[in-house]
Amino acid sequence: MQLRAYLVLLRRFWPMILLLPLVTGGLSFGLSLRQPTRYQASVRLMIARSLIDAGHAASMPDFNDNYSWSTTEFILDDLPQVIGSTAFATDVQSAVAATGLSVDPAAVQGGLRAEVLHRELYITAVADTPDLALAITQSAVGMLQSHGLSYWGRSPGGLDVATLDPPQLTGTIGGMANKLTNAAMRAVLGLAVALGLALLITYLDDRLRSPTQAEQWIGARVLASIPKEE
Repeated sequence: MQLRAYLVLLRRFWPMILLLPLVTGGLSFGLSLRQPTRYQASVRLMIARSLIDAGHAASMPDFNDNYSWSTTEFILDDLPQVIGSTAFATDVQSAVAATGLSVDPAAVQGGLRAEVLHRELYITAVADTPDLALAITQSAVGMLQSHGLSYWGRSPGGLDVATLDPPQLTGTIGGMANKLTNAAMRAVLGLAVALGLALLITYLDDRLRSPTQAEQWIGARVLASIPKEE
């Protein structure tokens, strides 16, 4: 299709091509204004299984390190599920409540996420206020340090938890920049849909609209045409 044909297409369907992106982008921005801004905090940890013979009294002291590193892999595999559990969220909620902040365990569970990279553990928390997001991440670290293997049905503790990056705010969810970005993306998507509909309608339309189109259809040159009556 030649550039002139595209221009004709845009001129023919310009109301739909213009209105659909404006409507989708406007509705997206309007609905996002009703949603509150939420805050995200994160912490980066290094997790390892504690030594079972801290005094190195065993006849083979290297057994401590080998056992610790080998069992650490299994613990790290389970940590995202543990941190996303109801039991962990309830413990974190109790620790947060001890600081004077109020939060529902379901909100803690819905906002906590964990990701493992090698032996590093990234914990992120999303909450309604910056202080609450930081308190949830700090309490999550405290629960791993104090409760440790109790989430596996073992005695509390048993994990060495080293903080690589302390809890800190990492951004907002639903801020003005996010709302504008989402609205712009939906507007672009609406524009793509509008252009696709225009092309589809043109492809399905079998009416003759111009001499150029007639030449393409019959394969011969048009010598004359009857003008449309006013």
